[in-house]
Amino acid sequence: MAKQIITATVEAVNERGIRINGTWHNYSGYASNGDIDRTVSVGDRAEVELTGTGWVRKLRVLQRAAQAQPSPNGNASPNGGASPAGARQLDAAQYARLRAVELASAAALHYSDSVERYLENLSILANWIARYVEEGDPLG
Repeated sequence: MAKQIITATVEAVNERGIRINGTWHNYSGYASNGDIDRTVSVGDRAEVELTGTGWVRKLRVLQRAAQAQPSPNGNASPNGGASPAGARQLDAAQYARLRAVELASAAALHYSDSVERYLENLSILANWIARYVEEGDPLG
């Protein structure tokens, strides 16, 4: 199957990919930096290039979802201004640091004798992951 270019409304988004037309498509690890606009959100109209096996190779937002209309009580969000847990979008560096903490939390038991050493190593890991996400594999 050859590559496909689809223009559709994004139905769902997570850190691994998007759902369009009822089907989930994961982001390709072979996409060049900048080929996939990870600021895409639910309701955005996007142009998506899929590989022959259905991976997202390129993603470009064509039109952002309409902003929420103010409610009668003056709040802009439909749920009265309350933000559900996990609703905030993270940029690449924030996501990388969060992922580093998640990965390193299992290693915390090995550093029970020295919190300072643990935090130092966690910071090194977070910086490496952030560079990996933003610039590609630093080891080549």
